[in-house]
Amino acid sequence: MKRRVRLLRSADFDRTLRSGRRAASEYLALFVSDNDVGRPRVGLAVSRKLGNAVVRNRIKRRLRELVKPLLTQTEGGRDVVIVARARAVDAEFTRLRQEIEMLWAKGWGR
Repeated sequence: MKRRVRLLRSADFDRTLRSGRRAASEYLALFVSDNDVGRPRVGLAVSRKLGNAVVRNRIKRRLRELVKPLLTQTEGGRDVVIVARARAVDAEFTRLRQEIEMLWAKGWGR
């Protein structure tokens, strides 16, 4: 993902996690809050509890790939934080796609 669509500052992560709308499933949790930038930004959170660096990076690569098409369809200034849960480690790519699309629609109020 390009730098301009990534959520980079920890203050933005904290604000989104504290005050954002929430939607969750067995695999992922999604937090959404408004921003002043005017475009959507996405941040990923994958805990060390889920596995070693190889496992965490694989989850992040999958999530980034799934978020790309959603970002092109989305308008408005909102920050999104996606938190991977333990079941995401073994989830199939198609299942993660279904989950993230469902959560994205809930989080954006569609």
